[in-house]
Amino acid sequence: MVTILVEKWRDEAYERLQHEWIRGVLAGLNEVDEETSKKILKNCGEACAKIWLDSYGYDPASYDLSSWIRLIQQLDPEVRSISIVGNNVIYELKPKECLCPLVSGNVVKLTSKLCLSCSTSFFEYIFKKVTKKTVKAKVMESLATGANKCVFQIQIQA
Repeated sequence: MVTILVEKWRDEAYERLQHEWIRGVLAGLNEVDEETSKKILKNCGEACAKIWLDSYGYDPASYDLSSWIRLIQQLDPEVRSISIVGNNVIYELKPKECLCPLVSGNVVKLTSKLCLSCSTSFFEYIFKKVTKKTVKAKVMESLATGANKCVFQIQIQA
């Protein structure tokens, strides 16, 4: 009986530690500049993109830009709008709440620095795979800054 209680405590404490540790790291992002924050969360955004792609069974490298956009627009079409303007992809999301599972799961708080650092890495990873070119993602509007939607500009380098 004592062993079960100790294991239960450890499991609960470990889960709480994970949440608090992540929150602590993200709170520390407020202490660094935007460039450093982006470097810190680059791998996080890429890992999120990989898991998201795996969950749908998508391989973005097997699509060209037009076919990828057609595919993605089929996901929640009332929430997602994507267009190409020159060398830029404008990716607009109009969710009722942040789509990040860590935010919606109350693991982390939505902040502009989190959005600027993590979500841009998410889009850069995916669109680099699709276009096989260097891309640069930028947040144009965000729920984190009080907007009613999230708009990302993904610039495809020539």
